[in-house]
Amino acid sequence: MGEIFEGTMAHMNWEEIKEAGQRKLPVLFPLGVIEEHGPHLPLASDILWSTYICREVKRALAERGKEVLIMPPYYYGVNHCTGAFPGSFSLKPETFEQVLFELFGNLHDFGFEEVYCFNYHGDPVHISSILGAIKNANRELCMKIKYVMEAMDLEMNGMKGDEEFLHVFTPQYKPEWFEGGDESEQGLLDIHAGAFETGMLHTMFPKLVDIEKAKSLPSYSLSYEKLDQWMKGGDSAAQVVPLGYAGNPKGYEAVSKIAGELTTAQVNAICENM
Repeated sequence: MGEIFEGTMAHMNWEEIKEAGQRKLPVLFPLGVIEEHGPHLPLASDILWSTYICREVKRALAERGKEVLIMPPYYYGVNHCTGAFPGSFSLKPETFEQVLFELFGNLHDFGFEEVYCFNYHGDPVHISSILGAIKNANRELCMKIKYVMEAMDLEMNGMKGDEEFLHVFTPQYKPEWFEGGDESEQGLLDIHAGAFETGMLHTMFPKLVDIEKAKSLPSYSLSYEKLDQWMKGGDSAAQVVPLGYAGNPKGYEAVSKIAGELTTAQVNAICENM
């Protein structure tokens, strides 16, 4: 994949940006954080994922005859749950929201209006800060910015799906992708650097994942009771996930088998209404 700015506006010159702004090209904006992801995944896992999906969406749209740009990835945000671990850089929500608003303002000044925000970091305060910046920019700058959100994530984020600031997508998943699995993990939550995230990152960026380490790690998947403690963040979260991951990294193989097809399904669904 090369370095993180490859294929983004950062590799263009200012005259190319000016011309693209005059044409009002849509912009894909990868968002994420630099955050601990256990002893087997890199701190940049979230922003790497966001950037990877943006590149895949850009490629898929090009095949459909639509040109878009990718904003240079922005990789700082709110890390409440993992804040007790070294490597989790975090901003105050108000700081993060203001920075995003100003970045949207830059795009507006360059002539861009239509922006799609891709975020693969699930901290609820982080997400609400992004949505706040989007709504402010749409209102004050008359932009058309949307947060790209999968339909299955609407309820947990308090959304209905008809909000103007959302780009909702519904992938066509095959039921057999999710059959079977480790019976000991039934009813538990794999939400951070566990089987799912390890399997996806190993497919996207195999050289950055310590897969031998992942195979050796015990499960720290969460019960709903422990989820409440995780959500408190700080030392409280560290007590239930002492190695920094909330899940079962060694279960990554089942995810790796479907990762490519799953990503294709998501990308196709995202592109449908763009």
